[in-house]
Amino acid sequence: MATYLELLAEKRALDARIDALRAEAADEALAAARAAIAEFGFTPDDLFGKPRAKREKKGAARSRKNASAQDADHGNLDLFGGSGAN
Repeated sequence: MATYLELLAEKRALDARIDALRAEAADEALAAARAAIAEFGFTPDDLFGKPRAKREKKGAARSRKNASAQDADHGNLDLFGGSGAN
């Protein structure tokens, strides 16, 4: 049976092989993506979608208003939605 240190050495060797193969696969995937972009003329919008317009957070003010009303009703101690009295 292998010792702890032998297994650690094997793990390090496997990790190094995995990292090398992952980098190789990433290079191949990137080359394929670039070839498809060149062939079909894809744009960033085609690939990633159009950026969404930023909106103001209108619900934040409403949430604070509702939260303060709930706090007043429950004395800010109602953690689980119960009445607090058993």
